[in-house]
Amino acid sequence: MTQNNLGIALQALGERENGTSRLEEAVAAYRAALEERTRARVPPQWAMTQNNLGTALRTLGERESGTSQLEGAVEAFRAALEEWTPEAASHWHEIAQRNLARCLASLEQRRKQ
Repeated sequence: MTQNNLGIALQALGERENGTSRLEEAVAAYRAALEERTRARVPPQWAMTQNNLGTALRTLGERESGTSQLEGAVEAFRAALEEWTPEAASHWHEIAQRNLARCLASLEQRRKQ
């Protein structure tokens, strides 16, 4: 939980700054959180951390050239949706779907450049 919360704080700082270092730190914190927050152990928290990772990667990808960060964000959002089904977590499912759609749009736009 601490790593996930650290990621949230770093991401909030990174979104307010022009650079990418805080966002990169947030990504690292979310990945560290996923080492403990496994899908097998705590599925809802795993999905939340995947979604958080996706948002950090999307923001990072929108600031950098290339597509690797955006592709990573798509993977993270899709992972979250494996647990956040419409039946199990309709509210969170809608949020992850919107995040995924926004990320796919950014990725498509980047690939056209």
